[in-house]
Amino acid sequence: MKKYLILLLLIVQSGFAQEKTIPKKDLETIKYEYNWKNESYLIVNYRFPKDYCPYENYGELDKSYAYLNSKVYSKLDLKNHRNVFVYADKLAAKSILDNKNHYDDVGLYFLKKLLDIKGSCYGVLIINKNGQYNYILGEYSSKDIQNLTDTLK
Repeated sequence: MKKYLILLLLIVQSGFAQEKTIPKKDLETIKYEYNWKNESYLIVNYRFPKDYCPYENYGELDKSYAYLNSKVYSKLDLKNHRNVFVYADKLAAKSILDNKNHYDDVGLYFLKKLLDIKGSCYGVLIINKNGQYNYILGEYSSKDIQNLTDTLK
């Protein structure tokens, strides 16, 4: 019985976190577009288009940003991470876009190439310098961020 529970846990867990690699040319573009310089990891807090999500996911973006910073990222050492917030719906996020911490999904690259999953509202994607990445869709915690980072070392 214990073996089956462990196997079930592994199967379920593999459905939530995925590891893949971004082509080198695309990785260079991502580094340029999102001002990713010397940090070992890029954290992309991703917001899907409105029509992907079953509810309004672009309301009160500033409160969502403040919540993530106070409840998730304040518990982590991010010295070696570049942490950005990326929005698929540029017009809906217009009030918060600053091209410093908040960006639109340039060319909808993340949506089209990495995260095209209908029914999703938001998630987090972590990329290392070699282009390997993991992601979680839906809500995430500081522990999730740490676990994703650890798998990419």
